[in-house]
Amino acid sequence: MGWLTGKTARLAGDSPAIAAALEAQGAELVDQADCDVLIHVAPQPRDVPAHKLTHDQWRATLDAGLDQRFLLAQDFAAHRRAARRGGAIVFVGAPEQALGADQAAAGGALGNLTKTLGVEWARDGIRVNTVQTHDRGETLGNLVAYLASDYAAYVTGAVMGVGLDD
Repeated sequence: MGWLTGKTARLAGDSPAIAAALEAQGAELVDQADCDVLIHVAPQPRDVPAHKLTHDQWRATLDAGLDQRFLLAQDFAAHRRAARRGGAIVFVGAPEQALGADQAAAGGALGNLTKTLGVEWARDGIRVNTVQTHDRGETLGNLVAYLASDYAAYVTGAVMGVGLDD
């Protein structure tokens, strides 16, 4: 019996390692908004020096790295509240300082958003955590599966890194 047996998980973004770990722990991967677990994996960011960033590039990065993630999480939380059921959200992306000022701004804001939503939505049984990493392998997959499971029932509002010294 796996950590996630009987749970449904929506994986927004591409991560074969996370998908494999979720399925290995018994989760059923679904595409619908109403599920037990939401995982958002950001695409690998581009590296543009701050002095070369256009305003449109800046806004696009903040939209993808923060705004769209918030709206996805907000929709997930609304479904879970309506069903009177808790859930788990895990955001996965590059470390804040990894690439460019736009990525740092989006990553730093996501860290603060994670902490805020983790506290605010805890009363509804919805946990929110972030993993910042360049790792796309088995370690990341297992960490995300753990954070999605009931074994991490008391972990919310955490921003953690995996393999950041690479």
